[in-house]
Amino acid sequence: MKTRNIINSNNEDTTEPFAVALHVILRNFWEYYLEEPDKDGVAFGYVMGVENEWGSVSMDEIKPYIISTAKGAELDEIMPPQGYHWEEVK
Repeated sequence: MKTRNIINSNNEDTTEPFAVALHVILRNFWEYYLEEPDKDGVAFGYVMGVENEWGSVSMDEIKPYIISTAKGAELDEIMPPQGYHWEEVK
């Protein structure tokens, strides 16, 4: 699956890129920037919710609350998370 890299704009944690494979918005408007889920349906990524943080999420647990998903070329239309920017493809 095509991914798009985000990079921390503030250099607080790291400037290492993180490959986003899936963007998800829930009914409560939390946004998830996730890598590809593993065989158990768990994905690691960045979530913007009550707090903005890195962590893992079970896709089975959030599936009933998803209102929007984007992956592949659709990621080109998504804004990066707050404090991050998309890595430019050269």
